[in-house]
Amino acid sequence: MFDVAREQNVILMEAFKTAYLPNFIALKNSIESIGKLHKVHLTYCQYSSRYQRYLDGENPNTFNPEFSNGSIMDIGFYSVAAAVELFGAPSQVQASAHLLESGVDAHGTVLLTYPNFDVTLSHSKVSNSYAASEIQGEEASLLLTHFSECVGFEKQARSGERTCVSLPQVENSMRYEAEAFAAMISTGAMDPHAIQRSLDISRIITEVRSQTGVVFPADTLTK
Repeated sequence: MFDVAREQNVILMEAFKTAYLPNFIALKNSIESIGKLHKVHLTYCQYSSRYQRYLDGENPNTFNPEFSNGSIMDIGFYSVAAAVELFGAPSQVQASAHLLESGVDAHGTVLLTYPNFDVTLSHSKVSNSYAASEIQGEEASLLLTHFSECVGFEKQARSGERTCVSLPQVENSMRYEAEAFAAMISTGAMDPHAIQRSLDISRIITEVRSQTGVVFPADTLTK
């Protein structure tokens, strides 16, 4: 798709608003201040409003493989994307998931391995999580709730000192990615970092599906 966009002289950008939020950018810039990284836990689990319809025997698109859907493709995307934006592509991907009878995953766990630390991603469409996500360094940890919206975060130092960071953000949190997209259109050039991020996310999610056995009809479509 990016190759075609270049050939046709148009702008293509994946819609991932989190990377452009002021507080998420501040979080990313704070990672260097917490010392050597060791453990990261990103949690995004949200009970789907359509899950009861699935349990009632209906076939909502959220849990329908015909729509290439499921937990890792939907809510799990944000966990993978946040990890890639913060840390880049991992050296290894390990994944497990619990599949519904429809063939899509209801929830799962992904372990991303980096040279000196690892990132655990928890995602679910059938349960809620109220736990904070956490980035652990030797000197301090960064804690944040609902990282996809990222209205702020806390820095907990090993000494016990705690600092809260919450920069002003507009209510419509999609504004920032829209502005980034508009800037690309204005300059006529796509952002190489955003392109690489999208490619890395796609490769990781494809590997997760391969390891967990999530197969969609679209995977076997031919021209």
